[in-house]
Amino acid sequence: MNMMVSGIKPMHAAGSGQVAALMDGLREPPPSLAADVIAELPISELAAIVVSHFRAHGHICNVMTHISGARWDRVEEAIRVILDPCAGKGQMTPLAENIVDLLCAERGVTGRIVKPYFETFLGRLLPAEVAARLCAHVACLGGEQSR
Repeated sequence: MNMMVSGIKPMHAAGSGQVAALMDGLREPPPSLAADVIAELPISELAAIVVSHFRAHGHICNVMTHISGARWDRVEEAIRVILDPCAGKGQMTPLAENIVDLLCAERGVTGRIVKPYFETFLGRLLPAEVAARLCAHVACLGGEQSR
């Protein structure tokens, strides 16, 4: 499934092409993805980008490695399902449910780190409306879990 994404403006690093830090551990998208406008971004590619940023964050990387049994391919598949707007509780694996809990609940150290990191990252990568819709979708999935 492809998601239409437009209006992404490139973020240029100051200086000699170095990657600019956007916030603790959050980096700008690679230049190949930060074109003037990205008309269509497949969910699988968005999932890969999210996973790469999770891996780049020390604490989130450790937690995801632990809960996935060091199977980052499973983390990427879980993120892909989570980001799919057509996905519901029935399509989610236990790992995806655990990740949704981290993305929605602000419990413990990890929840207080992952949720704002994820939301800020989506807000920087995607147009505001698309990012808000994805965050609302993830929150909806989190609400389904509590039932």
